[in-house]
Amino acid sequence: MNTHTIRARLAFSFKAEVYELDTTIDLDRCVGDAGEAPNFHLLLAKMRGIDPYSYLYEVLESHDIEFSDPTGAARHSCHDGCFDWSRFEQDWREEQDMQGIREIAERMLGVRDLEERADLKAALLAAYRAGKADRAG
Repeated sequence: MNTHTIRARLAFSFKAEVYELDTTIDLDRCVGDAGEAPNFHLLLAKMRGIDPYSYLYEVLESHDIEFSDPTGAARHSCHDGCFDWSRFEQDWREEQDMQGIREIAERMLGVRDLEERADLKAALLAAYRAGKADRAG
């Protein structure tokens, strides 16, 4: 299974002190309810021990985070310092679904490479998603 990470950096000053926050975020731990992006400012603040109810946090929040060094499904979502959570989430869910059907295809049908069998890949993916939708509803 791939890991999906992104580097988040933010620099600002407050009361004549310079703060440079820099961390790698494990995006797999951030995926939750569909459409709900994580609060990256809060993640950076917690990493540095900054109280989210402080003036320091308000200043931190007023600055843009620069994103870089994406891995896994995040590679398609990070460009020019910006990160598109919606795109990442869509790619991440697609990857999860594909992992499920690859396991089914290999275990049940002995097919190791679904890319060579586009028809089978499409059929399994449709059935897999229909099953997920049925369980959710």
